[in-house]
Amino acid sequence: MKRAFVPSAVVVCLVATSAFAQLGNGSNPECLDPSCGKPKEQGGNTATCVDGVCTGGGCGCSVWVAYTDDGKTLSYTDDADGDGKADVADNCPFSSNRDQMDVDGDGVGNTCDNCAGLSNFSKLDIDGDGLGDSCDADLDGDLVENLVDNCASIPNRLVNGVQANVDGDAFGDVCDLDLDGDGFDNVADLCPLVASAQNVDLPGQTCRRDSDSDGIWDHLDNCPLAANTNNADLDRDGIGDVCDLDVDADGLNDKLPDLTVSGRDNCPAVRNRSQADADFDGDGDACDAKFCLVIDPSNKADCLDPNGPFKVHGGGLVTLKRGEKFRLPLFANRNGAAIEYVWTVVSRPAGSVAAVENPTGAVTMSNHFQYAYTDANVPSFTTDVDGEYDIQLQAKLAFPDRAYPEKRESVSSLKMTATPDGGSPAKGNSCAAVGLDASVAGFALAALALLRRRKV
Repeated sequence: MKRAFVPSAVVVCLVATSAFAQLGNGSNPECLDPSCGKPKEQGGNTATCVDGVCTGGGCGCSVWVAYTDDGKTLSYTDDADGDGKADVADNCPFSSNRDQMDVDGDGVGNTCDNCAGLSNFSKLDIDGDGLGDSCDADLDGDLVENLVDNCASIPNRLVNGVQANVDGDAFGDVCDLDLDGDGFDNVADLCPLVASAQNVDLPGQTCRRDSDSDGIWDHLDNCPLAANTNNADLDRDGIGDVCDLDVDADGLNDKLPDLTVSGRDNCPAVRNRSQADADFDGDGDACDAKFCLVIDPSNKADCLDPNGPFKVHGGGLVTLKRGEKFRLPLFANRNGAAIEYVWTVVSRPAGSVAAVENPTGAVTMSNHFQYAYTDANVPSFTTDVDGEYDIQLQAKLAFPDRAYPEKRESVSSLKMTATPDGGSPAKGNSCAAVGLDASVAGFALAALALLRRRKV
């Protein structure tokens, strides 16, 4: 019986079939291990990824996945929250939950479910309080429970113990189309605050008021206490954009002052419940004008543009414990290119004699612009003295680039700081860096085969 590959590994199989033929048990091609038929995921156990920074041990924000039935690791995928579950299969891709528990069975894990005990896949949260609308006793966050709120979905707080309601009907003023109940809608009523059998502007009466002085009468203002001269309301929920906590109605907060970067809507004017951000620049894919992969969150400008000349990235910044072995990551703005590399220690603290292990080699297999080293040639560095290290990455394309044939070389560096305890928090280069045990069987043969055909 032939060894089975899942569809996502087909490309890898085509490139390095001869290498993969060596992976199985030659005497018994069948897999007898309990893990047969289930991809094995490794990574993410010791690290936590917060706002693009890995903390607590080594960075575990990528997962290496075994696609073959004999358990060999053949590729890797992104793991934004560093819980060891690939983003594509994680029911909370931005909140660490290795157990993947989902009590209500709505496809969203408990740790990121704003109604963990009630199925609500949409996760809409009108008032942005962290409780989904399906289980929020106060939908609009005005401190009046839905059952007694005369405008349940639009905030209208109590004033002197009561909600504003000019005509005393079932609808509060903020959601009442006829404030005074005289049969004339607010938009046409000449005296919207005083009932009259005839639609006239009553002398001596306070027929109109503009509480926020924005030129729009309160009865027509969708943010009566916040100036909004154009009355813009992107999601048409009756709450103006300047006072709406969720402008695009995707259930994610936009403006709460205590929001973290990871908790804030990365496309506040475009609905994007998934919050997908393929280039990690903080702007969601739904509203990002340009793809440029951010490797170092502290220097977003130094990103990898696939449409630009050949460029590599060594990881940016990392703080780790003295004596901790670190795998040197290699990123490039080309996927699947044959690249020759050299890692060199440019500067080091006084007294250090540490050197890069396996400093030279070639790579050709990549996923999302991060390259996998060959099994027996993984560059790594172990700090031996507290202080700052500058480790330079020099790279050269084995073949001329089609778009920029004259640009085949690139230089980058990894700034490493060693401390007695690793610092708190650790400053990680990226959520794509993987552990030292992550290597790819068969990549060596594929890389060498390409390089042998290289034309200088």
